[in-house]
Amino acid sequence: MNLKPLSRAVLTAAFATALSAAPALAITPVSAPASAPGTVAVPAPPTTAKAPAATKPVATPAAPPSAATKPGDNPMPVPPAQGQDVQAQGTRPEIEVAFVLDTTGSMGGLLEGAKQKIFSIASRIAKGKPSPHLKIALVAYRDVGDAYVTKRFDLSDDLDSVFAELRKLQADGGGDSPEHVGRGLGEAVSLLKWNQNREVMKVIFLVGDAPPAQREAEWDFKTWSKRAKERHIVVNTVRCGGDSSTEVSWRYVAKLTDGTFDSIDAAGGMVAVATPFDEELSRVNAELASKTLYAGRKEAQVMNRVRADAMKGMSAEAAADRISYMKSSRGAGMSAPSAAAVSSAPATVGGAVDLVDQPTALASVKDDELPDELKGLKKEEQAAKVKQLSAERKALEQKVAKLASDRDQWLNKNAPAKEDAFDANVMKSVKTQAAKFGVAY
Repeated sequence: MNLKPLSRAVLTAAFATALSAAPALAITPVSAPASAPGTVAVPAPPTTAKAPAATKPVATPAAPPSAATKPGDNPMPVPPAQGQDVQAQGTRPEIEVAFVLDTTGSMGGLLEGAKQKIFSIASRIAKGKPSPHLKIALVAYRDVGDAYVTKRFDLSDDLDSVFAELRKLQADGGGDSPEHVGRGLGEAVSLLKWNQNREVMKVIFLVGDAPPAQREAEWDFKTWSKRAKERHIVVNTVRCGGDSSTEVSWRYVAKLTDGTFDSIDAAGGMVAVATPFDEELSRVNAELASKTLYAGRKEAQVMNRVRADAMKGMSAEAAADRISYMKSSRGAGMSAPSAAAVSSAPATVGGAVDLVDQPTALASVKDDELPDELKGLKKEEQAAKVKQLSAERKALEQKVAKLASDRDQWLNKNAPAKEDAFDANVMKSVKTQAAKFGVAY
């Protein structure tokens, strides 16, 4: 598998634990090979609810996919990113990107590179003019007989959650050449909650190193290539390695949907670059992540603290890319100084509230849902503590935004991106296709 177009923004911190309390990925598990050729054994998903009856995928182009009728489908509602955009979404271009990734054993190098570059890619996409509202989805696929056939995380603008799910993916299984590409592509086309508006840019990046296997007729690769075209979804393909059969299939779907075909080396060609700003950026980023006060149910507080701790543990490259994305996305339509001041803290999940981000919410918080730092304090002392942390965070936001910007400028001058890397290929395709939707780079 080859992940060439994913860009530097692909991923960076261990947000995976943050969402571990809820099953975010829809999984199509397979505990044993199919009992007969052309069939897939699909046991009930690991939840307390009954698995839905298996039915064929929706093939009607106009209708959005149904959530509860697909084999092994167990989607989790994606939490909206809290406070991400000052500007109304309707005033910004919309870009939806799904990465359909082969996660068999041979794809380990590309998968790990994608984890390091997810935020880099997102950051570069967010820098379009005008700044687009970006959603990203993931579909991982293997084959019948592996630990799972597919895993799916729906389109979301909460990139911290996307990153968490990407971090959970590991390369394993495979061993034979063909993989269940048709199922991966078919689920991306039919089960992700794509916007039905023709003015929304909808793109799939299909990344792998093996050709489609011939499995169930309802998940036929060419059928779902045609469905993608019918639904106005462009499929850009990235072949990892040099398999000629894979190239034939990848070129077929790319040509059919007006997408692009690229070929990269098996490891994806992505490299990390050290800069003079890394040490200070890591320190300030960790300090910034500590300036939070989560109120709400105990389990929600824990979940959000884990997300903040994951931000603390990011590498300098990942932290810089993430901060750059947050400032571009949440500060869309603002002046540069105002955008630099917007919060880069993870969006709260589970019904919690970050009092540093929303100080006025303190008055309505129940005593038993206060963060530990405020318990036992008088009301005026609580308000003073929140005000102090809010002022400290604003100063740090300005500082870390400048460090990230200085780092980007240094990289542009001293270490330009590799043109044959996965992330560079992703951006090359996005730039060309976004122009048709009024977004320039």
